[in-house]
Amino acid sequence: MNSFIRYSGRDAEGGFIRANGDYSFSMEDHPAIVRNARLEKIDFATHGFTLVKHRTEANFDDPADIERRYYPEACRIVKELTGASEVFAFLGIRRGGESNAGGGPALSAHVDFNEAALRGWVARLAPDRAETLLRKRLVNINLWRPLRPVENYPLAVCDARSVDKSDFMTVRFGEGGQTASLAETAGGLNVAFNPKHRWYYYPNMQPDEILVFRLFDTGDPEWHMTAHTAFEDPTSRPGSPPRESFELRTVAIFD
Repeated sequence: MNSFIRYSGRDAEGGFIRANGDYSFSMEDHPAIVRNARLEKIDFATHGFTLVKHRTEANFDDPADIERRYYPEACRIVKELTGASEVFAFLGIRRGGESNAGGGPALSAHVDFNEAALRGWVARLAPDRAETLLRKRLVNINLWRPLRPVENYPLAVCDARSVDKSDFMTVRFGEGGQTASLAETAGGLNVAFNPKHRWYYYPNMQPDEILVFRLFDTGDPEWHMTAHTAFEDPTSRPGSPPRESFELRTVAIFD
């Protein structure tokens, strides 16, 4: 499919994003071919993403029920997929729908957390064991599922092998917070354009499907991560209902 991907300019390195979504750097739209992943043999370990069939009884209108039912289910999925010894789920976000909850689809190629932010989350999730866990390999893995069939703004994921380490730029969460080293400052990683990028999506995703993708991996010095973004689907039916989804972050621990 011919569309475009919204990238950050190279001036994003060291920039910031405010809580209201404002940012301090430029954005660039680049034409892109977004490939149908259903037509290819996709492997999580190779490409950095995969599609998993999964039905759940969790009530996504009830945050307590989501944490009680869906979080453990998501952890089991990640364990089975990766062989991780332990998985923590955190920071689930519901987006879109008629109320445009969660800010709606995010049109910007990015990775949620850099290493400093990921380590910070581990320390918050397991404070009594943080010293031990932080010595292990940590991998941020997200699970994205639609809450209704996706008819517009599908999620695109980039083949992790096609992204260079230099394409990632550290962006701070808020204007302050930088330590002596930008690498030690908790933030996200925005993505700069590179013509090598290979983008994929799963057309017509259903509520019993989950797109699982690998983000920051402390055991990978070359940063083979799966950038992701919503994108405009030119084949979307006019007047189709707004996309509605639930995205959950996890951190997988490897001994």
